[in-house]
Amino acid sequence: MSLLKFLHGTTIHVVTHHGMWNMVTARQEGQFAKRIGKALAKQRIARNLTQEQVAALIGVEQETISRFERGATLPPLLRLIDLADIFDVPLDVLVRAGSARAMDQAIGLAESLNTLSEEDRVWVLGWVTDMCAKLAAVAEGKK
Repeated sequence: MSLLKFLHGTTIHVVTHHGMWNMVTARQEGQFAKRIGKALAKQRIARNLTQEQVAALIGVEQETISRFERGATLPPLLRLIDLADIFDVPLDVLVRAGSARAMDQAIGLAESLNTLSEEDRVWVLGWVTDMCAKLAAVAEGKK
């Protein structure tokens, strides 16, 4: 497939990361917004807050919070900071939740593991390791 055919109808954002140029598609941005939205909803629900209550705390309409949580709209950075303050979590917790980077996901997994007993952590680690090996084998078979 030619590059022009691939790019046809695809919105591309060019961003830099550590001096390297990367292309971020609208699809990737949308997936990021959906993951951030799930993280926001999880934090809100864990604190027994309604969307209306969160909206009132940051001075927006309830629909704005709904759009953030559905991933229809990516929260601007300043709103994300406000939400992190309301949920009493570091900003990076919300941002990492939206990331597809393996390192960010590993940090999130480590945080989840920290809530378990040593025995349960060992079991979960074994299960995750086995599942990764099986999925890698399946992916290799598709090549």
